[in-house]
Amino acid sequence: MLEEITSLDRCEAFINEVCSDTNYVDPHYLYDSNNLYGAFKKKDQHVYANIYNGNIDGIFVLLILPTEKYIEMIIGLSKSEHAYNELFKYLEKNYKGYRCDFVINPKNILLKDILTSKNAIFENEQQRMIARQASQKEYSLNIQLYSDKWKSSYVDMHVKETYWTAEKVLSAQDRFRVFLAIHQEQLVGYLDVTYAYKQNEPYSLIVLPEYQNLGYEQALLSKAIQMNGINTMMTLVDVNAKEEIRIYEEAGFERIIGQNSVFATITI
Repeated sequence: MLEEITSLDRCEAFINEVCSDTNYVDPHYLYDSNNLYGAFKKKDQHVYANIYNGNIDGIFVLLILPTEKYIEMIIGLSKSEHAYNELFKYLEKNYKGYRCDFVINPKNILLKDILTSKNAIFENEQQRMIARQASQKEYSLNIQLYSDKWKSSYVDMHVKETYWTAEKVLSAQDRFRVFLAIHQEQLVGYLDVTYAYKQNEPYSLIVLPEYQNLGYEQALLSKAIQMNGINTMMTLVDVNAKEEIRIYEEAGFERIIGQNSVFATITI
């Protein structure tokens, strides 16, 4: 039976068991265990345990946004088909019509098979990369922090098919920095990146095609890493995107082995 819980006090043995298994540990737990332990304090996040024959066989952290009919599984810890099935039964009963996103361990074949049976759409496996300090390379390109002077150009250039649209990013300046690449008074690229956390993340990096391979991508990332101070920065890159991985490495990111992930989405 799946039930919402308010404490992990009786869950440590189970958490340690699952997280010590490389086939089942959750990527978000590997990135930051506070995604689990800090979930009780986060707005719109709910923690559930599945109890079977008196024992815990699953712990799940869900971000639930009813006004947007959206759910994200922040943490999924289980080695049990029964626990996953109970989770989906709960979602299907209470959140029909919601979009539900998952970031899962590519080695977790059990969960992948269940999601496949639910007609999930999978993206390619992602390589996790971390930057602790910027590259020592100097860039002479014109990289600026966002100002309203560039609002129209930024909104026009911005990726449209995304949750974090230009308008949402600009309305969340307590969370995001926006860096702009300028060439001869023209906006030629931008980077949206978080800055308010111990580990921050680039969300959108776009450079106009005619200005690619000139160092703008690296310069935008390098500037963001410099302003990130003592915090780290993390990104996920398609494992097959060799050129993109090269760009991130040149800006100061390193590949982290054993912490890859796969994104999947379903409509409940």
